[in-house]
Amino acid sequence: MGILKRKRKKITIFPFRFLNTVEHCSLDTSISKVLLPKFSWIKVKMHREISKGSLKTITISRTPTGKYYISFLTNDGDKLPEKQEFSHATLIGIDVGVTTFATLSTGEKIDNPKFLKNSLERLKCLQRRVSKKVKGSRNRRKAVYKLTKIHEKISNQRHDFQHKVSNRLISENQAIAVETLNIKGLKKNHKLAQVISDSAWYSFVLKLTYKAEWVGKTILKIGMFEPSSKTCNVCGYKLKELSLDIREWQCPDCKNTHDRDINAAINIKKIAVGTTV
Repeated sequence: MGILKRKRKKITIFPFRFLNTVEHCSLDTSISKVLLPKFSWIKVKMHREISKGSLKTITISRTPTGKYYISFLTNDGDKLPEKQEFSHATLIGIDVGVTTFATLSTGEKIDNPKFLKNSLERLKCLQRRVSKKVKGSRNRRKAVYKLTKIHEKISNQRHDFQHKVSNRLISENQAIAVETLNIKGLKKNHKLAQVISDSAWYSFVLKLTYKAEWVGKTILKIGMFEPSSKTCNVCGYKLKELSLDIREWQCPDCKNTHDRDINAAINIKKIAVGTTV
């Protein structure tokens, strides 16, 4: 009886980095090619010019749809700019939400594009097609690729939207105040879990944080248990209960009518100013 031998497939884990062999790497911008250890010259599309400085690491990553990216990390020796001074007028508060992506203390509301919700029917259709295909077949691989492609599109749309919004907010203001949220705890609400995941609040705040460091702006974070939407920003009266379906409420003391989201953004700004005084 013969012995059946199975061939072992070589599995490459992405992303992987070149650390100690960067001196053997080379980049020719004139022909848009890069030389990597154990590889020959690879044709690439240059996204931007490599800044001056010593090369630290090279990272190769692959998207689920099979696109490869090479990232060069260089050290130019420049320090981050010092934090710029800000005042009450140049500080804004941001309240992230479900119905609107973000509400500013100035009264501006940024609509939530809801990329996942808009593509949900198409996703369900493609998932059903994958489940009906025979495992290991070529048709299943094609169906999985189509499903992966739309997931990648949703992710790219979300990141593109957040980059544009964060760039505008950082360029227009000297300081931004945000609220610390328990996102894992909020996702336990099954009715809101999908919308919260689609909004990607953590990713948005992360973009604001590192972009603020690049240009010397300030990000202020208040505690998750600080008063916000339930507290009147005029007299300080605090409601005991305020359900999510109520978007406007009137203060019993000062009789001012408040938009829930705008009121929360103003309170976030006022609390952040109080912590910096």
